[in-house]
Amino acid sequence: MRRADDPLLAFRFVLELGALQVAGFQECTGLQLETKTFDYAEGGRNAAMLKFPERGAVSNITLKRGMVNGATGNTLFDWQRDVMTGAFDPQHNPHLRPADASDDVADRLAIVLQNEQGVEVRRWRLARAFPVKWSGPDLKSGSSALAIETLVIACEGLEAA
Repeated sequence: MRRADDPLLAFRFVLELGALQVAGFQECTGLQLETKTFDYAEGGRNAAMLKFPERGAVSNITLKRGMVNGATGNTLFDWQRDVMTGAFDPQHNPHLRPADASDDVADRLAIVLQNEQGVEVRRWRLARAFPVKWSGPDLKSGSSALAIETLVIACEGLEAA
């Protein structure tokens, strides 16, 4: 029986693209915020450098999943292809950048961590996110490994909710 203050398990999560949950991911890496620092050597202070915060950075997020058939089978590939070719269809692409900056895709794109029962326990909203790389599986006739697809997403902001 889990207690409320037990650490969360990291094995069950989904990517939400608009109202669509693209599920079945094996791995999500890069949920990371970083602050760059500026080192300053103050005269007479020889023991250490002064450090000042500079610009922040949001890492690219990498998602891996076993390839699937069905309604969401080509979702990640299609999203990358549409961004790469500039074919932004607002009916099918949640990454369309709105004219009004306050109406951002952060409301429509998120990584959601779930508990063992599939109930949402944590959400990370990705601001102005778009795919920068899609990789298909390595195909080998003598292998019995899963066909894995990889999607790398760039975003301008990350918010925990």
